[in-house]
Amino acid sequence: MPIELNHTQKAEKLINRLSEETAQLDPQGKAPPQKKDEKAPTEGKKSQAEMLMNLVDMTDAGFFHSNIKELYATIPVESHVEVLPLMSRDFEIWLNSLFYKGHGKPISKDAIKQVIGVLSAKALFDNPDPVKLSVRVAEHDGAFWYDLTNGDWQAVKITKDGWAVMDNPPILFERYRHQIRQTKPNIGGNINKILKYVNIKENKTLFLCWLVSCFVPNIPHAILIIHGEKGAAKSTASAMTKSLIDPSALDTLTLSNDQRTLVVSLQQHWYLPFDNVSFINEEVSDTLCRASTGGAMQQRKLNTNAEDTLFIFRKCIAINGIHNVATRADLLDRSILIELMRIKDSNRRELSEVTASFEADKADILGGIFDTLVKAMAVYPTIQLQSFPRMADFSRWGYAIGEELGEGLGQIFLDEFNGIRLIQNEEAIANDPVATLIVEFMQNRDSWYGRYSDLYKKLEDMADDYGINPKHKSFPADPTRLSRKITSLKSNLENVGIFCEREEGRNKHGQHLFISRPKLATPATPVTQTAENQGFHGVANNEANKAENLDTPLDTPLPYPQKPHKIGLSNDCDVSGVTGVAKNPLLTKSGGDWFTVCEVSDDEIPPEFLKPTPSPQEKQAEQVQLAL
Repeated sequence: MPIELNHTQKAEKLINRLSEETAQLDPQGKAPPQKKDEKAPTEGKKSQAEMLMNLVDMTDAGFFHSNIKELYATIPVESHVEVLPLMSRDFEIWLNSLFYKGHGKPISKDAIKQVIGVLSAKALFDNPDPVKLSVRVAEHDGAFWYDLTNGDWQAVKITKDGWAVMDNPPILFERYRHQIRQTKPNIGGNINKILKYVNIKENKTLFLCWLVSCFVPNIPHAILIIHGEKGAAKSTASAMTKSLIDPSALDTLTLSNDQRTLVVSLQQHWYLPFDNVSFINEEVSDTLCRASTGGAMQQRKLNTNAEDTLFIFRKCIAINGIHNVATRADLLDRSILIELMRIKDSNRRELSEVTASFEADKADILGGIFDTLVKAMAVYPTIQLQSFPRMADFSRWGYAIGEELGEGLGQIFLDEFNGIRLIQNEEAIANDPVATLIVEFMQNRDSWYGRYSDLYKKLEDMADDYGINPKHKSFPADPTRLSRKITSLKSNLENVGIFCEREEGRNKHGQHLFISRPKLATPATPVTQTAENQGFHGVANNEANKAENLDTPLDTPLPYPQKPHKIGLSNDCDVSGVTGVAKNPLLTKSGGDWFTVCEVSDDEIPPEFLKPTPSPQEKQAEQVQLAL
């Protein structure tokens, strides 16, 4: 047990302690000076945070914010300047290194935190003008820039007058850890060497134009869908295009269904080749559409209640798989399909051998891409297309690039692109239950008028006959959702000759819809493409392209064939400026009614035109029957 002190002993102990403390005071009653090993700062001594701020000021580092208010520092390193996010681990390491080199001792984490806080304020408020940063490809003062992501922070500057590798380019690029150094391109290269490594079945011009367009910033880019049977080297083709466009430690990517993961990938890569994709859900499909044509997404920062992060992107995307996995109409409208052929066993080589050969040709391929892009930039302002599809910017740039790849290849690009669009439209209709049922519903009708609820009931009754489950989530749950679905499919249905018009206003009986399917017209005068009128399908610089008021433009996809009975020909069609086209009296202005109608009997029509073309479902059933 502890020994308890009596009152006398306690008093003596207190007196002794006071005597000791009094003996330590100087004659004026002041406390003794603080020992050297004690941490309390003396008056006039700077803190570690202040010492580090002085060192930062001596480095000529700059601080700014981006157009989405992300904070950055420009760090001078030897003969170039590097860009680092203020909140990144790399910037914190730079501050630690700076302090250790200046004072020979480590710095506390609290001091680092204080300094980053002050520098963040400088980046946001001292420089009011934001700086737009890009990944890999950028545009500045009328020139295109391509980041080589090498240690010297060099970039390629491309203008209509030429291209060159530049030291100390403007502050344009943000870099990420996955990026790796790009090969320096060779002047006078050859873009066609890429075709040695991508076993394309057809549409090679379309592929080459797409490849060069990936170096054009600030435009919507068509999504490349690579498909083909096993052994067609689809993954290898994706990896090689990644190496050419946006080299990375990740030569291909996995398409994640998690939105946060997908958005981060879109933010950090310029070109994203998604490998071995077998299915794309609706949410991911919508995100890819926005990423292709340009969009933004807002997400809450982790470990915060209200603070968010804004992601803005317009990227180049590729998807590969055995089959075309882009089934939704809006994603197909933004895509181009490239089929690869299976490589014969006798032609196969080891991957290491193919990779070494590709790396040897890479500088030439890149040089050929930049050579082509320089010429395309020069002619692009003069290019005028008669009509534009959904990817209008891509079409115009593709034509300009094609013209510089070879004479007449601009028109071939348009022809291949339009041909792909027809296939995509067929697939969009075949893969959508509502579109499929509407096509079948109008198969033997010229028109239909009624309420959406009536149409919904008719389509629902037809569904079982075509193997469609009306209870599935892909089928509209009610007439209101059917109305929205038809609106989204309107352009696809028009491409097969079915026109859906919602009646203006709404009466007590509900919303009404008018669906029409005009009869096909047998062309009375074939149009022969000549050197004088070949631009009629694409470039509108000659007189042929000034013909107006045609009932059906020559490049409009034909609907599913029907038994023709009447041909409506516009009296206002003027082809006087078109050479190489025989003039038909029916096309001349003869007054009278708005349309001159030519009656055609069944006896005058070849039998093959009277036989309806089977629907996609009938074709599939026929193939299955033949296989059995």
